[in-house]
Amino acid sequence: MPTYTVSDLMRHKATQEIIAVDPLATVLEAAQVMSTRGIGAVLIRNSRGAVDGIFTERDVLKRIVAEKRDPATTRVADVMSGNVRHVPPSTTVEQALQLMVTHRYRHLLVQDGATVVGLISIRDVMTLLIEPEMAMAPEGRFGHMRSRTEEAVRMLQGKKGG
Repeated sequence: MPTYTVSDLMRHKATQEIIAVDPLATVLEAAQVMSTRGIGAVLIRNSRGAVDGIFTERDVLKRIVAEKRDPATTRVADVMSGNVRHVPPSTTVEQALQLMVTHRYRHLLVQDGATVVGLISIRDVMTLLIEPEMAMAPEGRFGHMRSRTEEAVRMLQGKKGG
């Protein structure tokens, strides 16, 4: 399996832009942005453009629904996850996946020095690992996906045991 970097992954993502909301936005507003864009997380950026946190589908479940908060009045800054884990674009996809699995993250911020260049999800990583680089006949797709999945599982098992 070729070695891909987070930079390679970002070039192939469906959503290239960084989608963020203001910390004073309500959870309802953030959820509407996520739903409209078909994404599972938004960054929370302050007035200076710095990333203060991330708001995810998991935050909706744990901090809104489970706590019976009103999404129309709860500010996203009050329920976001702070201290967003980040990686440089040169990180290998395997390293990013290991970090996500080990720490149970579904998203990683991608930063080149102090500059935010993107956000990747575990779905983005799995898509890159499983989908072929070139088109193939439909009858070969299942076998290819199975092979790539088995390679990813072996790689993760090797990292866990070592």
